[in-house]
Amino acid sequence: MSNEEQAERDANVGRDAATMLLALIDGVSPGVAYNIIGCMTVSVFTAIPFVNPRDAVDEFDHWAAYTRQLIADEIKERLQ
Repeated sequence: MSNEEQAERDANVGRDAATMLLALIDGVSPGVAYNIIGCMTVSVFTAIPFVNPRDAVDEFDHWAAYTRQLIADEIKERLQ
């Protein structure tokens, strides 16, 4: 499997998982939803066995910037 195919597969798995999680938290307050997402994010970035644990923070920064761009793109699309 090429890197591009792997990235596409990973993105699809992520979207499917997000859809399931959103169904599970349907109706909760935004504060509860943010806490769920935050706790899951901390769990993921602290569970990965980085050779240098500080790399987890760098990886998180890259993920946060990527996620922020996805949110901005979605908002722009909705406003058009």
